[in-house]
Amino acid sequence: MDKDTTQTETQWANIDALIKAGGQITLDRMAPLDGVAVAARDRELYAALWRRPDETVTALLQRLGQAIGTAQNTGVWTNEIDDGRYVLKQPSTRKRK
Repeated sequence: MDKDTTQTETQWANIDALIKAGGQITLDRMAPLDGVAVAARDRELYAALWRRPDETVTALLQRLGQAIGTAQNTGVWTNEIDDGRYVLKQPSTRKRK
C-alpha cells in the first residue's frame, strides 16, 4: 500500500467506520447556510457542522471526521447548526389512498 493510500485511509477513518456501521454523512445546503455536513446513524446525530466562509470541502470533511471520532469515543456530539438545536426528524409517511 502506498503512502498516499495509507494517509487517505487514516484521514477518513472515522467517516469510513460510521458508513460501514450503517451510518451516513450528508453534505448539502441548508438555507440560509451555504454548506452543512451532517453525520448520523439511525436516529442518532453524531455531528452537524456548518461550512465556514472560505473553508474547503476537504477541511469540512476533516472537521466532520474529528467530530464523528469525538462522538464515538466520548459521547459528545457536535452541533453547530441553529445554535445547537438541529435535530433529526422522524421520517414522514404518507397514507395510502
